Formats: sequence, C-alpha cells, structure tokens
Amino acid sequence: MLEDPRPSVAGRFNPQSGACEASSIVAVLIESLPALGCALRHEALGQRYRWDDRRAAARLLNAEVRCISRVVVHPQWRGLGLAVRLVRSALATATTPYTEALAAMGRVHPFFERAGMTAYHRWPLPKDQRLRDAMQYAGFDLWELASVQRMAANVARPTPSAELLKRELRRWAGGRLTVQQQLELARDRLLCEPVYYLKRNES
Repeated sequence: MLEDPRPSVAGRFNPQSGACEASSIVAVLIESLPALGCALRHEALGQRYRWDDRRAAARLLNAEVRCISRVVVHPQWRGLGLAVRLVRSALATATTPYTEALAAMGRVHPFFERAGMTAYHRWPLPKDQRLRDAMQYAGFDLWELASVQRMAANVARPTPSAELLKRELRRWAGGRLTVQQQLELARDRLLCEPVYYLKRNES
C-alpha cells in the first residue's frame, strides 16, 4: 500500500475538519492464494503442480506460490509508475519461491513485465493469428483496436491496406456484423486475452 502523507485538499482549506492529519491511500496491491487450475502455470513451471494426488498438489501450490490478484492506483496518481513500484516491492519481500499474476489487459499495459516478471502468452487460435498478421501487414498495431472509432475511420479509407483489413475482419467475424461490431469483437478478443506472469524468487 502506498500513502500520500500530505493533508487532503479539504484538510488544507479547513484545518478544523481533522482531514489535515489524515494521509490518503493512493495505491494498493493485494496478494492471495493461487487458483488451483492454470494451464499457463503448468507451461511455465513444467507441470510442477499437476499430480494425481490433487490434495497434495494443492498443498504444495499454496505453500510455494502467491498470486498478485489486484493492483489498484487512484486515478489522480496514474501514469507515475506506482503500479510498477508496488509490484517490485512485493517481489522483493516475497516469502514464497514463486509469485504469479494474471492480467486481462497484459498486452496493453505490461507493467508486470516492467517490474521484472516473465510473461507467458496463450497460443492464439489460428484465425486470431491470421487477423493479427493482417493488421500488421496493413500497418496497424494491435493496441490501436483500443479505439474502435479511430480504427473504423481507418478501415473506411479507400486504401489497399484498409480494404485488406476489411476483408480479413469479415472473414474473421462473419459477414452479418457491421464493421464497428467486428472491430469491437476483435478488441474484446485480441486485447483482453489474459497474460500470465511469473517471478522466481532467487533467494
């Protein structure tokens, strides 16, 4: 947890409120026990916790792994690297051999990697990979799907690359959807694909 020791705005203007003494929480990291089933963990750790005796495997997993289940930064304090700082602190004070995290937006906001964790990506489906390749060939980065309106404007342009991407979107999502709906589906599928992160505690 990170706190701002300075008084709040209300406390500075009204010392009688008592708010001038209170610090405010600006960022929080929450750790929890790991989920029992995670395919990417098995890939990262070589089937270490995949035993016939599930209870024994669960006991070993709970003893050796902690999961960073949430990192929250107050909106006024975002963009300052506080999430990376919190994760680095958690890794430096880890009491288990492994620390893991699963991020739904890991491809867009890779702050776990910046903090020193190793990313493990799920293999994309062949049709998803084809759309990724088409976007790259047409000169678009994957993160540009975050703004569907801007991508729709780009695809609407009468250029060969836009026509190629329009064709591939129709092939990928089906012809019944509008271009806007196809791009929204692509955003939700390709950008929100979870990324698994793992850090081995060397000490």
